[in-house]
This record gives sequence, C-alpha cells and structure tokens, in this order.
Amino acid sequence: MSPPRGAVGIVLAGGRGRRLAGGVPLGGKAALELAGRSFLERIVSTVAAEVDQVIVVAAPGQAVPALPDGVEIVRDSEPGGGPLAGLRDGLAVAAGRTPPPRTAFVCACDAPLLGRAVVRLLVGRGLVTGAAWVVPECDGHPQVLLSAIAPSLLPRIAAYLATGRRDPRGLLAMIDAEAPGLVVRVTAAELAAVDPAGDAVFDVDAPPDLARLHRRGIPPSAP
Repeated sequence: MSPPRGAVGIVLAGGRGRRLAGGVPLGGKAALELAGRSFLERIVSTVAAEVDQVIVVAAPGQAVPALPDGVEIVRDSEPGGGPLAGLRDGLAVAAGRTPPPRTAFVCACDAPLLGRAVVRLLVGRGLVTGAAWVVPECDGHPQVLLSAIAPSLLPRIAAYLATGRRDPRGLLAMIDAEAPGLVVRVTAAELAAVDPAGDAVFDVDAPPDLARLHRRGIPPSAP
C-alpha cells in the first residue's frame, strides 16, 4: 500500500446536462458514455490514481454509474444550488477526515478526457505551496472547477453561499481582493506542458461537443 498523499478528489456529478436535450441519460452527464465507460467512471479512475480517496457529489436520487471500490458518494444538501454548493458539501466531508486532507482536487464530471498529469500538477502544487486554492488559467480565464482547494477555505465558501452568491469565479475574485496570498495560479503554459491538447478543459455542454468527443475514437481501456 502506498503512503498517504494528503489529498482527496471531489468530483461534481450532479449536472443534468439540459443543453444536451434528449441525449442525456437519467443519471445526467455523469452517465454519458465514451468508448463503453461512463464519464464519471473515467474521471473517478483518473483522479483516484493521484489522491488518497475520491468523493463524488451527486444530486439526491440521481442514479450513479458503477464506480471503483472505495469511492464515497455524497448527495447535494442543496439540490440545484450549483457547483459551488456541491463543492462545499464534498469539502465538508473531506474536512471531517482524521487527519483532514491538506488539499482536495476538484473537477466536474463532464470533462472525461482529464489526464492524470493535470491532477498530479494541481495536487502537487497545493501540497508543496500550502496554498488555499491552486487555480490554473486557460484562455485568460481561471478554471475554478479544475483546481485544488484546501479544507481551510470551507468557512469562506459557506459564508459566500450564505449571501446568495453562487458563482465560483466571484468567490475567487473576492479572495484575491481580500487575501491574494491564499491563491496560487498555474499559468496556461504550465497547464499546456502536461496537457498540450487541452483535454482537461474540454467539457461536454452541447451536442456538438459530444459529437466531437466521439470522433476521437478512444478505445474503452484508454484513460
């Protein structure tokens, strides 16, 4: 057994994929398949290889595809509250561990081409720097739902949600303004060095995205 890394993974799986219309199964985007494997199973397997445990945050009553052993499923405490509320719920579970993880890799379930190198980069940066939030940049935008976040930010997330705000980038901007030292940026060049095709930020939102994904011709056993 490998020694603990001090990190967990939080995969947000509650998205219903309304823009995909009739192409979405009952389990939402998480149950979409690529080369015979569900989006969620592919992402969970990738993340699990770089962290100590994976926590999946799903909607109440959502059918969750088969997942590897040891994955914990948490149900949204605020259905329809958006990804930041789901992150809060997953991070609360992670923070209750003994000892708590030093960082948590977070991602959504709709980017099934995510590779281990990206997870390793963000988790490693969080562990080495001790940053509260490690956020990569891509095309000039912070990728807040592909990041590494410390449980110490849980009170700030809860307080932000309590104001009625739901936008993760708004929270990042607020933290940057109040305590910029808490955030560490990963540049677009650094991200591209481990993910030259931009697979980690290719999320499936609309039918053309899904069609483009299937044209890749990825074999079932590929990560």
